Amino acid sequence: MAAVLVTGASGLLGANLILEALDRHQMLGVYHQHAMAVQGAEIVSADLSQAGAARDLLQTYKPDWVVHAAAATSLEMCEDDPEMAFRLNGDMAGYVAEAAREVDAGLIHISTDAVFDGQQGNYVETDKTHPLSVYAESKLAGERVVANAHPDAAILRTNFYGWNLQPKQSLAEMFLSHLEEGERCRGFTDVFVTTTLVNDLVELILKAIEAGVSGTYHAGGGECISKYEFGQRLAETFELDGSLIEPISVAQMNFRARRGRQLCMKGDKIERRLGIELPSVEAGLKRFRGLRENGYADRLKKHSRREP
Repeated sequence: MAAVLVTGASGLLGANLILEALDRHQMLGVYHQHAMAVQGAEIVSADLSQAGAARDLLQTYKPDWVVHAAAATSLEMCEDDPEMAFRLNGDMAGYVAEAAREVDAGLIHISTDAVFDGQQGNYVETDKTHPLSVYAESKLAGERVVANAHPDAAILRTNFYGWNLQPKQSLAEMFLSHLEEGERCRGFTDVFVTTTLVNDLVELILKAIEAGVSGTYHAGGGECISKYEFGQRLAETFELDGSLIEPISVAQMNFRARRGRQLCMKGDKIERRLGIELPSVEAGLKRFRGLRENGYADRLKKHSRREP
């Protein structure tokens, strides 16, 4: 059993990782703005974007592994505030990486498919990066500072959905909430991703920890799919009316941040390294539905709490 520290503990990945790993590892979660509490895990508050905060925290707890999932993820907010984006996605990643190296902890840094421009698609790890937005630029900056500060770190580029502890919704939750209310919504026919259920990503991360993985890997799903088709497949899985999803082009939206279109990534390298097969869209969505039906989604949200 390893001592695993998770940053961004109340985020989509962080919260699911802590809950799923409780019976396998000693879990420590770190949040900043969105408080949470999990029985069986130690949860603390810290602003890791401040110089010295990560060092102080890791020197105190001396974990075996750090999973750095904290980040600014809103493309539009990052576009409006580049200083914030680079502080949270670049500088903070460097602080955490340096602190992890100093206590001889392994590091898994969570990155994104957005480091590519989406012109090519089916990206492998050695393909040239070309970020289009401030968010993507700041995440690529984070990759580079992590690689310099902690050469043995694992950098996982991914795209994921799932049940959220916070009120904000993942892509799957957005589609589902509209469809269950009988409301129309939109799905991009020209944005393709290899998205994966966050719980499947958690399993991959835990295997990566056990295997002592280092280097850069693509860790999304096993199938390339448009966001519109993903919505259709979700509707089918939940037996809802997929005709409520309007097929549109991302060009029809008035986004400030540029978005790549063909962002699918090949996961062969991580599959070979861990001896796994990345899950299909169908398998992920069936598990997503099953998690709600067995009460997991409700239990997850009960771990959120307000600061006193």
